Amino acid sequence: MGIPLAKLRAGIHFASATLVKTVAGLIVIKLLAMKLGPDGFGQLGQLMTLVAITSMFAGGGVANGLIKALAKTPVTTPEGASWFSTAFTIATLFALLVAVGLSVFSGVLVDRLMLGGLAFLVGLLAISQTIVGYGSLAQSEASSRGETSFYAKANIIGTVIGLVVLFVAVSYFGFAGAAFSIVVMPSLVGLVALVLMFKRVDIFRHVKFSLEAHKAKWLLSFSMITLVGALSIPLAQIIIRDVMAQRLGWSQVGLWQGVVKLSDVYMQFVGVVLANYALPRCAAAKTDRASGAELANIMCWLLATLTLGFFVLYFMKEMIIQLVFSDAFMGMSDYFIPQMIGDIFRTIAAGISFALMARGIVKISMVFELLQGIVLVLVFYALIDRFAGMAPVYAHLTTYGLLAVVMSVIYWLKFRRVVK
Repeated sequence: MGIPLAKLRAGIHFASATLVKTVAGLIVIKLLAMKLGPDGFGQLGQLMTLVAITSMFAGGGVANGLIKALAKTPVTTPEGASWFSTAFTIATLFALLVAVGLSVFSGVLVDRLMLGGLAFLVGLLAISQTIVGYGSLAQSEASSRGETSFYAKANIIGTVIGLVVLFVAVSYFGFAGAAFSIVVMPSLVGLVALVLMFKRVDIFRHVKFSLEAHKAKWLLSFSMITLVGALSIPLAQIIIRDVMAQRLGWSQVGLWQGVVKLSDVYMQFVGVVLANYALPRCAAAKTDRASGAELANIMCWLLATLTLGFFVLYFMKEMIIQLVFSDAFMGMSDYFIPQMIGDIFRTIAAGISFALMARGIVKISMVFELLQGIVLVLVFYALIDRFAGMAPVYAHLTTYGLLAVVMSVIYWLKFRRVVK
């Protein structure tokens, strides 16, 4: 009975945290769409992308590697403590590096993101990403032990606080308040995670500067996957937004941005399950066969859940657009089907990538992250003249359809002796 109960508790924790984040995400979209309209929503998308990039860089992107390492050697052991200390040192160095980068390019970023008199947000982002990085280490340590309640508490409390901040800021300060909130919100979850971590006295002795070369090299191999992913898709979206804005106007960008943000809301559930549940379980499996069985089980219910949700989402799309956005966004209803099918393929490809990471095959995952952005932009350019505003969602569908096939073939070739 222990295993089913453990899985049930984990499911409840992930479901509760995801439900809160989903509802909060929809409320965020509603507030921004209602206050800013399609034009402002499209322009704010550029700042959202910058925040997404820096948040992914935060902590050096070692979270997944740390989960895998601590899943086998807990932080309470000398070896595990060494892993955590090395990750902490890397996170600190990256925090300084990103902060310096933001400072050096602050002028360019302010002009590029049309922030006007909001230059202080670049400095605030440097502070925010540092908190995000340290918070990710705390969540990684908890995830490695299967302590899903830690993830749930940090994300639920941090998300609710962030929602309150956004509501107040947007209500009183409009676009400036929205921009401020977008920068600050990711750090609130990290801040709560740190508070929860500091309540565990035994973890204090593991927070120190120490850098073991072979451990750092191994963690940085996972870091490269995260960092490539942090740049690949966001940069591709920036390019696509610029082209669409020039050819079709910011309102069209806002419609596409709407369906992308809606996708982000439910795809965060996929990311949570793969990073905090599938990765440690596949990594802890003693054989490739056991790891494959874990992956198959997780992917079956994950895809079934997504598909069911997509059916409901599609048949209620007009009501959802009116509820979450406004009548001005009704044109995005045509985007739903290609976006959702693309997200199914994206889930398949990402699931295989995480399974490969769990077994220490990181180079393929790195190439997968890189190809996402490159293929997306190339396909978009091939389709823009013919399909205009529909080009980005058709590019999304095509890109992940191709990558899902490629990743499936690679997985079969790597483990064909095991899966037979």
